[in-house]
Amino acid sequence: MTIRVTCDTCGKVLKAMDEHAGKKAKCPDCGNVLLVPAQEILDAEVDEQDGFDSASSDDEESDADARRPCPACGEEIKQDARKCRYCGEILDPSLKRRSGSNRRSSSRIGGGSAPTADLGKRFVGSLADGLIGIVFLVPGIGLIIAGGGEEGLDQESPVAIAGVLAFIVGLLALFAVQLYLLATRSQSIGKYLVNTQIYDYETNAPASFVKCFVMRAIVNGFIGALPCIGGIYSLVDILFIFGEEHRCLHDQIAGTYVVDIS
Repeated sequence: MTIRVTCDTCGKVLKAMDEHAGKKAKCPDCGNVLLVPAQEILDAEVDEQDGFDSASSDDEESDADARRPCPACGEEIKQDARKCRYCGEILDPSLKRRSGSNRRSSSRIGGGSAPTADLGKRFVGSLADGLIGIVFLVPGIGLIIAGGGEEGLDQESPVAIAGVLAFIVGLLALFAVQLYLLATRSQSIGKYLVNTQIYDYETNAPASFVKCFVMRAIVNGFIGALPCIGGIYSLVDILFIFGEEHRCLHDQIAGTYVVDIS
């Protein structure tokens, strides 16, 4: 039996054998890690497929009241559907809770379809983000220093002016790349390099842009910048990573966790 799985990032339809049900597979086009549906989810999909195919065009008006839009993609599906046949969204809370519970518990014991990233990968990913940020900004800083005079920065020096412009361009380029990766892949540059990804703690799917950027970056950065308590918060934030699921305090606030997709 062949199972068809649609990548929720690039839309590519993948085929997997039934023995891979419940396991993870990587999309060859975009690299996104997908969970091949388990048998109980496949059964829900088949129920919806059968119900949809059996409906004729003559019965569309009479069946309209028994159908509803999928909350994820907006397509019309059966009122009692447990999974959307178009986008694969799991609608039955019991299936969603069971899937999430299995994933996180198996992550703690080293198995499962999306294991939690270990401390080593979290550290290397953060270090890579910092070093790459320096690479983007060093050319501008170097030119600013080179254009400085004996009394400090010479604002009329062409070298210093070029340095300021290079610094601004580097900062904008770094911001744009990070923003693009967070919006499209739920990854920062460092996470992309070490094959980790930000997941939503409740849905066990790649986290939304709001959670990746607004909650994890802006809100977390704002709290860390507050006078007096900012330094304490930043320390506590780091210490939280030593918990069972390796979730920093900003992960708890954003409702996310980081998984290993290698």
